[in-house]
Amino acid sequence: MRDDTRAGIAGIAAFALSFLFGVAGSLMIAPAVAIMALVAFPVEPSFWRPGRVPISLIAGGLFLVWIALSFLWSPHDDPGQIWRTCLGIPLYALFAVRIGKLGGAWQRRVEAAIMFLVAGLGLYLFAEAMLDGSATRGFKVAVEGMGSLPERDQMIHVNRNLGHAAVPLLLLSVPAALIAWREGGPLIGAIFVGLAAVAAFAFDTEVNTVAFVLAGIAAVLTVFWPRTLLAIVFGTVAGMLIVMPLALPDVIAHIPQGLRDAMPLSWVWRLEIWSYAGELIREKPWTGYGLDASRPLNAEMELAGYTIERLPLHPHNATLHIWLETGAVGAVLLASCLVAMGGRIAGAPQLSRLQAVGVVWILVVYVSLIVFSYGVWQEWHQGTVALAATSVFFLGAKQPRGRVPRV
Repeated sequence: MRDDTRAGIAGIAAFALSFLFGVAGSLMIAPAVAIMALVAFPVEPSFWRPGRVPISLIAGGLFLVWIALSFLWSPHDDPGQIWRTCLGIPLYALFAVRIGKLGGAWQRRVEAAIMFLVAGLGLYLFAEAMLDGSATRGFKVAVEGMGSLPERDQMIHVNRNLGHAAVPLLLLSVPAALIAWREGGPLIGAIFVGLAAVAAFAFDTEVNTVAFVLAGIAAVLTVFWPRTLLAIVFGTVAGMLIVMPLALPDVIAHIPQGLRDAMPLSWVWRLEIWSYAGELIREKPWTGYGLDASRPLNAEMELAGYTIERLPLHPHNATLHIWLETGAVGAVLLASCLVAMGGRIAGAPQLSRLQAVGVVWILVVYVSLIVFSYGVWQEWHQGTVALAATSVFFLGAKQPRGRVPRV
């Protein structure tokens, strides 16, 4: 079987399966993408001769090596995250690059699978938003045995599941909309973005709302200044990675009590998590506590009459998470990778305006999710980003009806 045929089949399968896994909460997307990367594994020698190795690839590789080494001094005793991260990320990247190189008929078939994923997941989440999550709730009551829980607790689980399901839709909606626009279907693209907006503002998942709004602003600005915004966004994320963990605890300490009292309890809890993580970072800033150390470093405190965890699984902020577990060394390596990657993408001669918008959208959505809520090692996020990155490759692959403007 030819390489392109294998890659095309793998790409279609990954996007089709991601619809099913997205409906189920998205957690199985990562293994699906990793397996399909192996199915599509390129055997043609030309694929493995890219010329000069990019600095971003070197820095990223060193960061993964440092992650693996950091487990040596971690108090956590399960090495599973080493394999999920250090083998998973290269496979996700391989999937995006290999499938993204497809052209001709196979590209169109994979693009159709992308449209299927976005339309199917968007319509499902729209129905769940209109019907208060009735399908998800029915499944959890009938299959997962949650019927004995109070209604409020049931809805917490339902909204968490649907909030996770919305992540692939958020990441892929704008790239899919741009593909539709390129093919002469702006109305379809507008529907995709509208469905993503409904999902972002539903299900009591504030981080999805924040991600959608921030990414929308950044994407609109990128339309007018594509290369400049690419450089700014990548540089800002790299700067946040270095500065935020050092400055955030002091900023939190100086928040007026009146403002803190006006915040939702979930955000006050988040501030306590960040403050505690900042304290731990200052105790061991250079090498961090090691991979997955956040789990055994947990503690408890009283907040508004409740006993809460001060570090529930992770700091719920990517910059703090990186510093806490890999220290300044890991933060500098990752920041270097981001700066080099941003410069390489912004300086690419064949970069199209649509690609620039797609890259900025994906980066801002993803960073918003992991800075304000999720853990940085969430492999289902990484696998979904690979799906979205694949669609961005397609945005520069061929001329639209009219012409894709180069920038």
